[in-house]
Amino acid sequence: MALKVLGLVASYRKWGNSEVLVRVALRAAGEEGADTELIRLTDVKIRPCKGCMACLFKGERCAIRDGMPELLDALTEADGLVIGAPTYMLGPPGVVKMATDRLIELMHPERLRALMAKRRASGILIAATEPEGWSPFTLPLLKLFCYACAAPPVDWAVAKASGPGEVALDEGALENAKRVGYNVVRALRGEDIERPEGVCPTCGGRLLEFLGPDKVRCPLCGVEGRLVYEDGRFSVEFGPEALEKARWELENVLKHIREVVMPTRDRYLALLPKIREALGKLARTSNSYEGARGARS
Repeated sequence: MALKVLGLVASYRKWGNSEVLVRVALRAAGEEGADTELIRLTDVKIRPCKGCMACLFKGERCAIRDGMPELLDALTEADGLVIGAPTYMLGPPGVVKMATDRLIELMHPERLRALMAKRRASGILIAATEPEGWSPFTLPLLKLFCYACAAPPVDWAVAKASGPGEVALDEGALENAKRVGYNVVRALRGEDIERPEGVCPTCGGRLLEFLGPDKVRCPLCGVEGRLVYEDGRFSVEFGPEALEKARWELENVLKHIREVVMPTRDRYLALLPKIREALGKLARTSNSYEGARGARS
């Protein structure tokens, strides 16, 4: 059976730069023998996550009636993903975050184990007016989406483009999109892929949190390293023990769910009477304050 690669476009412009790049990548994936499909995230009705956690605590499908259940089915049925997005305010459009929040349904241990039992991979394509300096969060947030889908990103590319569709004139950007499409399929076949250069050895990211004088952490995958200054330049060293703690390794995700997330349900239920009492006091204080302010005005 042929591999399936799903293309996702997180842009409100049909045949805009993001869609052009994803379509080129999908065509390349098809040339490698994969079946392909394209979905515009902006055409899917995606409502905000309510944080009820029933999908995790009870293993239920999300009760919100919108297009997300069908999208989740498409995401899990695919072997590979290619997601493309423009850059808005230093990051991707809000639809990406809206969809990412709803991926919590995939974090249920049984679903996550089933997903990670398959070989999965993803590629990312970005369009930005000024990639250097004005799109710092676009790639990390799209990587987050892919990791939450249990489809680790294996290749990515950023194109400099502003006007809708103008990336079609950029042969270099189109070649990069082809490469991403090819590499997703090759990774799914188990071939070694040379990933774009980055700082973090796990996700290839460049963002770092400074935790101390020489301690840093990748905010996306959680691995910690040591900042080293040598021969007039800085570098980061990551030891093998740090890599074992990478956030998106199956056992590390499951440990977080079992030991951190799941216990919050019983703790909350035990505290619920006190919470209601405290909220009642706050509500009465707030109503009194607002009434007095209204009288003065």
